[in-house]
Amino acid sequence: MPSLFAFPFRLKPRYQTVQGYSDGEDGTLSELNHEIDDGSAKQTPRGWIPYSTCFVWLNLALFILSSTLFVLSLRPSRPLYVDRIEGQRRNHEWRHLAMPSPLLDEADIRIIRKRINGTLLNTKPPIIYRQEPSHEVDRAWASLYDTRPIALTREQVLAIGKDPAEAVRIPPDWGRGNDSYFGRLDVFHQLHCLDALRREARFDHYYAARYPGGFNSTSGLHQLHLTHCVWLLAQNIMCSASTDVYTHVWTDTLEHPFPDFNIQHRCKDYDAVLAWQRHNALDEGAFVDLRRPEGYPYRVMTHEFKEIHGWFAEHEDNGDFESGEIA
Repeated sequence: MPSLFAFPFRLKPRYQTVQGYSDGEDGTLSELNHEIDDGSAKQTPRGWIPYSTCFVWLNLALFILSSTLFVLSLRPSRPLYVDRIEGQRRNHEWRHLAMPSPLLDEADIRIIRKRINGTLLNTKPPIIYRQEPSHEVDRAWASLYDTRPIALTREQVLAIGKDPAEAVRIPPDWGRGNDSYFGRLDVFHQLHCLDALRREARFDHYYAARYPGGFNSTSGLHQLHLTHCVWLLAQNIMCSASTDVYTHVWTDTLEHPFPDFNIQHRCKDYDAVLAWQRHNALDEGAFVDLRRPEGYPYRVMTHEFKEIHGWFAEHEDNGDFESGEIA
């Protein structure tokens, strides 16, 4: 019985009368001038593919398929984040949890699984971010963030709920066109505030020379900046509201359970955020040197704001206590 695998490769046979016989006038076969060994009319099938050839091609196809699957299995596992789903915008997942940002339009921010180092004791050797104050430690912390401004379009300013008429415009001679504005990524301001708290915890190292009387002798602006940073970080922690959980362990030292803060989180790829920032950041020094153009709208600040910034040293105190506060 023929193999089932041969059927798909079997072509329709065509038959031909073997030379030596032809139809006679009476409808019977008449013998020609030469003899046929068995004396009967034989038929030879044409158009068959041998079974061996079928199996060769089938085995070749299976080999190619299995080889392809093996090679694909060797590829590293993809991150939790899918780069792009057809019909969806870039960073589709993050757009549900974030305000509009040029970064989400221009860079793929993956979701990565990251284990947080939450140990009470320091590592050996100590991780640099937890070492005693030094120039190297300061440089390490400074490398974590980049507070330089970035360029925003008018549409991007409107998307975050701000009025372009009040936003500081990038001068046309900066090469950004006539309708672009200064912006900054909030994550770097948060890290700046955290770095400020780190320095405050080492007050003697960073501020003793300037304020020998201790924290209570610091300027009003210094103390306001500190409280600003503490409350800003608190609000951002509540805004992100991590729902990840941690467990507890028993130790041979304490009678009560001890928390295990070394847990997994699903995080934005911070390296991609920082790389985008460094590629798109504008000149900080030139930004600081900008001065308000004539006729440009401005906010009238409170009396306390002006006093903290020494405004009354060169201006008359107009007694304005009613205006808004944004800084």
